[in-house]
Amino acid sequence: MQTESWVGQIEREWQQLRSADPMLDVEKFFKHVIAANKTGFLSLESLAAIANALLTSPLSGAPILGRRLLDRVGVNRHPSLRVALAISLVTSTGGDAEYTSGNAILEDVMKDDTADGRLRGIAAAALADSARIGRGKDADADLAVTLYERAVDLGHKASAHNLGLYWEGVWGAPSTGATLNRQKAIQMYRRGGDDARCLRRLQALR
Repeated sequence: MQTESWVGQIEREWQQLRSADPMLDVEKFFKHVIAANKTGFLSLESLAAIANALLTSPLSGAPILGRRLLDRVGVNRHPSLRVALAISLVTSTGGDAEYTSGNAILEDVMKDDTADGRLRGIAAAALADSARIGRGKDADADLAVTLYERAVDLGHKASAHNLGLYWEGVWGAPSTGATLNRQKAIQMYRRGGDDARCLRRLQALR
């Protein structure tokens, strides 16, 4: 019964975190997650999901705890944890930015055969963002387009939005071939499936 109560407590706190409930004591939740990790109760994928939720939470102190959680559990145990840390590093979420390190981790995940397609898609999209805006490397629109296309192929539908914007001429220098091409933009947005931003652009282009 004690175990069930402990499990239930973590479940309730997890739901509070996901709904950004201001009544959640994020420090206590962090301690409960660390304890659960030590007993092997939480899967590595669950730990990565919790870290991501903390990193992106608007609750005070949550992003810092997300970075700390990744440090405590050891990111080399699973590709999903490495991706979470890398995105935290390149976006300066939960701590200082470390663009070079973050990009290097993302590149390693792209080459990791043990990482599933979804994770490689997230890594490709994040690397594409770095190439597009010059985050830790020189801006390279051609590389960004290639990486966004790879991300979409791997199931990261949100990347189709950036590809559509490219063909609408929103980003990318003329030398990269980012001339206005309405049909290609529409094609890219359609590849985004049910992504809300893609659907909005499709509506606007009709």
